Amino acid sequence: MIPALTALKAAAAALLEARGDRGLAALVGGAELALAGPPERWTLGSRAVSASRLSLAVDAPAFAALTADASRLAAVTEAFASAVRTPETELADLSLLLRLPGVGRGWNQVYREAALSDAPERPHPEAILGGAAALLEASGDAPGAAMLRRARLEAAQVPSSGGVALVRCVVRLDPADLAALDRDGERAERLRRAVRSAGTRAAEAVASVELAAALHPLGPARHAGGAAPLGATVAPEARLARALEARGAVVMPVSRDEGSPGGGGVELAVVASGELLRVRIAAAPGQGGWRAEEIRAITVAARDLATPERAGELAALICRGDLA
Repeated sequence: MIPALTALKAAAAALLEARGDRGLAALVGGAELALAGPPERWTLGSRAVSASRLSLAVDAPAFAALTADASRLAAVTEAFASAVRTPETELADLSLLLRLPGVGRGWNQVYREAALSDAPERPHPEAILGGAAALLEASGDAPGAAMLRRARLEAAQVPSSGGVALVRCVVRLDPADLAALDRDGERAERLRRAVRSAGTRAAEAVASVELAAALHPLGPARHAGGAAPLGATVAPEARLARALEARGAVVMPVSRDEGSPGGGGVELAVVASGELLRVRIAAAPGQGGWRAEEIRAITVAARDLATPERAGELAALICRGDLA
């Protein structure tokens, strides 16, 4: 027994050929006919009928020919309407579909098989801060860029009613930087704009950027998948502080002089082995190495903290109390 839809398609094609349009008859004969949904109940005068919704999937040449000439599509639709029409049935609609190459079906039958691609992973917070810092440098705000390189970024998704996810960013700055920004509203706003620009993605928008004090300033960085830190962009004091904290010391920035020669000197308070030590980092070019000062204070050249290894050597000396 011939399937019902195959018989219906053959009847429509035969009717078109009988009406003298062999081209349309051949087109319908090569198409795929399917039900487009459950039948609808119509009332026509005193009678109730079941109205069928059909779809006709055709290859690209036939699709182009039918959509380019409304009269040809109307002729095909009328042929199917005539084939469907009985005292109990009518044609509700005939949808023309493009048959997908290699699949042989319309998109309506295969779209559920298409897997959603994973959204690109949110960049690591250090990458966002690095991009924001580079933007500030390009804008001529080197001190602001340095503040971001000393900072940490926290990001969390917040509820959104739209189609784009929203993210709230908190930039945790060391106390000296945050205090300076409290006195410089324009620079603070530039930092917020730079972080918002670096953090915006196609799938996410930055809802807000807040500046806050660091809870564990300049602590050891954690990197997803073992990714390396920003390398040369990390401030010398951050590199030393991370090495110190990795050895159990407590580090707190005490002061920073952005206007000093060479880009700014920094003083850190370090508690190691139960003792308080002040570490001054001189940014100005000069003699390398470090020298101990009275009451457990040392001064170190920034260039001697150029790598994590050099910073680790000094941190080990500080924590062992071997400074002479």
